[in-house]
Parts: sequence; C-alpha cells; structure tokens
Amino acid sequence: MKTADIAIVGGGIIGCSVAFHLAELRASSTVVFERKHVASGATGICPGGIRQQFEREAECILARRSMRFFEQVNDRLEPEMPYVFERSGYLFLAESAAMHERFRKNVELQNRLGIPSQLVGSEEIGEIVPKLGLDGILGGSFCAEDGFLEDCDGVTHRMLRMARDRGASLVLQQVREIRRASGRWTVLAGDDIWEVAGVVVAAGMDSGDLLAPLEARLPIASEPRRLAYTEPMTDRVMPPLVVALERGFAGKQLTNGVFYVGWLGETPESDDLTFTERALTAGTSLVPALAELPVRRVVHGVYDSTPDHRPILGMLPGKEGLFVAAGFSGHGFMLAPAIGELMARLIVHGERDPLLEEFSLSRFTQTIAKEGLQI
Repeated sequence: MKTADIAIVGGGIIGCSVAFHLAELRASSTVVFERKHVASGATGICPGGIRQQFEREAECILARRSMRFFEQVNDRLEPEMPYVFERSGYLFLAESAAMHERFRKNVELQNRLGIPSQLVGSEEIGEIVPKLGLDGILGGSFCAEDGFLEDCDGVTHRMLRMARDRGASLVLQQVREIRRASGRWTVLAGDDIWEVAGVVVAAGMDSGDLLAPLEARLPIASEPRRLAYTEPMTDRVMPPLVVALERGFAGKQLTNGVFYVGWLGETPESDDLTFTERALTAGTSLVPALAELPVRRVVHGVYDSTPDHRPILGMLPGKEGLFVAAGFSGHGFMLAPAIGELMARLIVHGERDPLLEEFSLSRFTQTIAKEGLQI
C-alpha cells in the first residue's frame, strides 16, 4: 500500500495546473497519475490560443484571471528558454445582424468585467487584417489583449516539473479504479494500490468512465476535432486568430508562417478529405492566399464536451474528498491557470469560490434524473 495526500488523475494541462498550484500552497504530498506521458491527450495537440471573449460572466472572469498568469508566465514558471506569449488578438466575424447583436452584448459584458474587447466595423477589420476578404462581413468583435502561446506542451511539462521540485511525484500508470474505504480514497493504478485523502479526476474523456462505478455520472461526450496545417507562407497576412462562426471557420497564421485551419461543422462521420476541403473552402473565402498553400498534415483530437459546453468543476455532491475538473469543450489550456488555482484552494483550504458553483455537476441534476442516472 502506497500513500499520498492528493491523487490527481490526468497529466494534461488541467491536472498539471492543479499540481502546480497545490505545490504553491505547500500541499504536503501530491501524486499525478498519467497512463501514457505528460500532455499525451488533447493538450498535446492544442495550438495555443488564449482568449477572454466569452459569452458568460463566469468564463470571462476565469479567462481574465488566466490571462494575468500568461502575462507573467516566464516569471511564474521560470523556464530555461522563455515562452513567447504573442499578443496577436482574437477576431470574431459577423455576417448577419443577429450575430452582430450577439457580439454587441458579449462586448458589453466583457467590458464591464475589465476585458478590453471592442465592436469593429468592416473598415476597422480591414485595418486589423488588411488582406482579409470582407465580402458579406458586417463587422465583428476584437480583443487585442488576447493572443497565442504555441508551446502548450512545454507549459504543461514545466508546471509539473515545478510541482515535482516541490515534492509532487509523477506515476506513469493507468488508473483502473477509484474506491472509497474507511473515510479515505483508494486508487488502483497498474499493480499498485494508493491510499489518499483526496482525488482530483482531470482525465478528459476518461473522467466519466472512472467515476461511473461511484455513481457519479458526468454528462461528457466526445466531439471529434481536427486541425489542418499548411506549408508556411513568408508574408504575415493573418496574425490574429480569426473565427467566422457562420462560415464554420477558425484559423490563424503561426509565427513560422504556417496556417492552421479548422472547420467547425465536422461530425464523427467526416473524413480527413471532407474536413480539409470544407476548412480550406471557408478559409479561402476570407484569405484567398490559402488556396495556394498545400496542407502538409491533419491533426486529430477530441473535445470532452458537456451539454452546455461548460466545464464540470469542484467536489462531487455527497463525495467528500472526490473532485473533478473535466468537460472543457476545447477551452482547457486558456482557462487552466485559474482552474488550477481555484481547485487547489478548494482542496487545501476548503475555499468554495462562488465561480465553482457555476460549474458544479449539480446543474445537470434534472437532466441526469430524466435519464435515470445518479449523481
């Protein structure tokens, strides 16, 4: 029997952020379990977007707190080689009056919370991205403070490294089961049995399977996501990350000149060829130069998504010492610093930040009850 105070299941950005912040609070003994290698799942293929433009207050607050971390990332993580946080901005495009009104309401909320986003017209968009095709574009929203940090893998490893330097440990074994016995939690990993006071399940899509035997059902579904990466272009024609929801397009030109593009309408039935054709068709309608760039690779991944596309955070109802941080719907990296801090303070000091109530599993109680499941 091995022992620790806190077990974290999942070595992606969320699990490693929790470990990092637990170490900052001087948590005495933390073990991180990862079945493959650190950042082996969604984190490993995350391109690195960091934005504050959300539609709900709670997410805006989390994003703003995380932004403060990313602004100080080199001071906080002390990497051997500095990370480059590129303040390239996020640009959301509107083609309909309804979408434009939606952005207007979002900007009003964001500004109230201190996020310096702004509504922009087509002329302003032309100044931000001069080579963007503006046919059909009414306007949009833009936040110059948003940006990009391309080394998600490096940030994740560094967070865990700093936690390990302060006493945390990494175990590369798959967690097979979590049990409750005699007021403590038992974690079965590989051939080992660990006894711990608390467990944080931050295992993405695997979180639901781990918690189901404990009658803690998470309404998390897998959403396939691909990104197509082109050959590089010498000219910098699209520094911001551009999102055109009504065309199903999202993409950015990285610092090395490569474009990555996504098609937001993909389904489990979509193949790589269909995805690439749709993404490039939508992309070239905005950036004609994309038509001349060959796609050199398509990267596959999944979102662990909830019905309302908001994460599930906090201690599970009726299960003292059992915590969850999952269901990020593609927003894990950009929110991870704030999530890690909130979870660490809850675990160590019992601080129940009001934000956590927004993301409690209990918000799905009625839905789950209708399906005959238990929380």
